[in-house]
Amino acid sequence: MKLVKILLADDHAILRDGLKIVLQTDKSIKILGEAGDGEEVIALVKKLQPDIVILDINMPKMNGIEAARAIRKFDKKVRILMLTMYEQENYIVDAISAGINGYIFKMSDMEEFLLAIKELSEGRDYFSEKVSQIVFKGMHLKAQKSEEHEKIHITNREKEILKLLAKGLTSQEIAETLFISYFTVGQHRKNILEKLGLKNTAELVFYAVKEGLVKE
Repeated sequence: MKLVKILLADDHAILRDGLKIVLQTDKSIKILGEAGDGEEVIALVKKLQPDIVILDINMPKMNGIEAARAIRKFDKKVRILMLTMYEQENYIVDAISAGINGYIFKMSDMEEFLLAIKELSEGRDYFSEKVSQIVFKGMHLKAQKSEEHEKIHITNREKEILKLLAKGLTSQEIAETLFISYFTVGQHRKNILEKLGLKNTAELVFYAVKEGLVKE
């Protein structure tokens, strides 16, 4: 029977004690050590070389996502499971981009927690059903927003102004180039921002590059 070596990292000692009780029900699991902050967990990963690191996002000195990213710089093999209360999509996406292998919530039951450990120990990733739903919903909303942008009609004049803005011309320079008034340029710029749901010139430039109106 393969022994799975685990390192626990959470800033609450009571929670770590609870996790140890759960993990010790499985004889194939060995707890190598514990960490109470992000910097400590990085040092212990280097020293103890665990198979799996269980991280919380909210930790002092360095949060779990930062710690995961730091660990990945020197250890590509260790499996990282994020165990957290955070359900927001941006935390999940950031954690995945940091190189984690699993993400479950602290309200998960013991069976799912042990299942996640088993999946990671066998080289597979594990994301709870709720995590998958949150990410899928976020992707769906982004796709809808993208489709809405595609349906937005930008007039030829607005495209001309958008191109010139993206090239770095000021409103006065655009007015002189197109032989229109400074105030007309300002009104067109305002209309474009409202149509696209954007906030400033920087976002307009990004949109123009993305849509191929100007070269990056």
